[in-house]
Amino acid sequence: MRDKHSLETYEKLAIGGIFYLEASIRYLNTALKNDFATILFNKALKDLEPNESDKKIIERVKLPENHIEVLQSEIPDILTNETIKHMEKEWENARKLAESKKHKFSLDHRFSLDHRIESIEILGHLNNYGFFLETLINRHLLYLNQTGLIDNFSYRRISVAKIMERIIYIFKDDLQNNTVQLNEIQNLFRLRNKTVHFTPDNAQSLKPRISELNQIWNQTNTLLKKLEKIENFNEEKFSDILEYYTKGIKNTWC
Repeated sequence: MRDKHSLETYEKLAIGGIFYLEASIRYLNTALKNDFATILFNKALKDLEPNESDKKIIERVKLPENHIEVLQSEIPDILTNETIKHMEKEWENARKLAESKKHKFSLDHRFSLDHRIESIEILGHLNNYGFFLETLINRHLLYLNQTGLIDNFSYRRISVAKIMERIIYIFKDDLQNNTVQLNEIQNLFRLRNKTVHFTPDNAQSLKPRISELNQIWNQTNTLLKKLEKIENFNEEKFSDILEYYTKGIKNTWC
């Protein structure tokens, strides 16, 4: 029987992998820009004091006592138009600075590789980065099947297994010889699982550090190089592409 997966399948999986990787990097850059804009905004407002008119408004306003009532109520402005416009101007300026200038979290001792990313855009990075790696794992399994290294029966079972089980199967010899580790990859899919199941607890806890992502990228690169050595495809190396994009992130923000 003719195999239904031809050269086109490999090409589509490669293009899909690049799509997911580039999307993940775009989301991460946006997340870091948002976080940095917030830092700049908070610094700009650090010494802002409410004027007398603001204080009078604050004294008159009766805010609900709990967050449910806050959500159910129409909250009036508690600052004067003048103060609100000043804050809006500072926020717009902070966003422009974060967009136009090269900033590094490490310029401030509080914001280095240990900075926790809080922007909601981090969901896009983790999801798409996980899809990037999973796509290349799926492509490698197809390669192993079509070269006879995995029989059809085993391939049908392995290819639909959970992603960590697929990865463990591929690298079982390396794991036994202690030439690869998968702790950071496991963390990647733990984080991605939090984005897929965006519960109240996960919404609060999903704030990965830049250093945490860096460790995931490094371990991914090690795995990709091993796959590339086995496959020996005449194409641009995904490990090189990943390194190019992650170096850009580090040069800009770290």
